[in-house]
Amino acid sequence: MLSKTTEYAMRAVVYIALSDAQGNKVGIKEIAKELELPAHFMGKILQDLVRKGVISSSKGPGGGFFLHRSASDIRVIEVVQVIDGLEAFRRCGMGMKECSDKHPCPLHNEIKAYRDQLLKVLSSRTIQDLVNGISSGEYFITNVHEAAPKA
Repeated sequence: MLSKTTEYAMRAVVYIALSDAQGNKVGIKEIAKELELPAHFMGKILQDLVRKGVISSSKGPGGGFFLHRSASDIRVIEVVQVIDGLEAFRRCGMGMKECSDKHPCPLHNEIKAYRDQLLKVLSSRTIQDLVNGISSGEYFITNVHEAAPKA
């Protein structure tokens, strides 16, 4: 339901928030390397988030991306809205132009329930909530790397 771009953006914002909490700014190359994401694509995503006021950046030595407001003030849905918009939470799951409670597609009720629940979760959770889960070791935003087999 969420685009790959939004998935990347959410992970990047959380990574920036983790670095920001330690008083550090972080660059595109570090974000891309640590999260295993394409650097060029990350640059475009991050600049869009800066333009829309979700994160900030500074140039030059010691520059990079950071939060200009508290991670607890940034709802996850804000990142989704900036990247994808909220149309996915209104669109018909089968692509009909007019799908509603009065004129539903065969999957309307099930998809609407899923969409509504996802919207509720994304609207209620903040970037700080995600950071707290990662800081506690309960959740991760980086991929698992299997140890190489010993010879």
